[in-house]
Amino acid sequence: MPVQPPAFGQRKQPRKAWQPAPGRVDTRKRGRAGQRERQQVLDEEPLCRLCLDRNRTSPTEVVDHIKPLAWGGSDDRANKQGLCIRCHDAKSVAERALDAKDRRRF
Repeated sequence: MPVQPPAFGQRKQPRKAWQPAPGRVDTRKRGRAGQRERQQVLDEEPLCRLCLDRNRTSPTEVVDHIKPLAWGGSDDRANKQGLCIRCHDAKSVAERALDAKDRRRF
């Protein structure tokens, strides 16, 4: 059985899933400010933006970042849109495919 070496000093607590990685600035709005802005998007856009472009009407269920935060998008209102779950899932799958494709190039 392997023996764990003694730990001197303070031990680091594991990072919580909601905490930003060390050295990374988290610009996402959280708490009441984030909830207020999410409600604002839902109030301003009661119908899915992508469905309206396709002449369909579906209620907005998800607030989505037009340009993902991971790709350098901002958490401002101008970068948010209201989508139905179906459109949001399709957009997310397409973004993940593009992200994976870009990673393979390097």
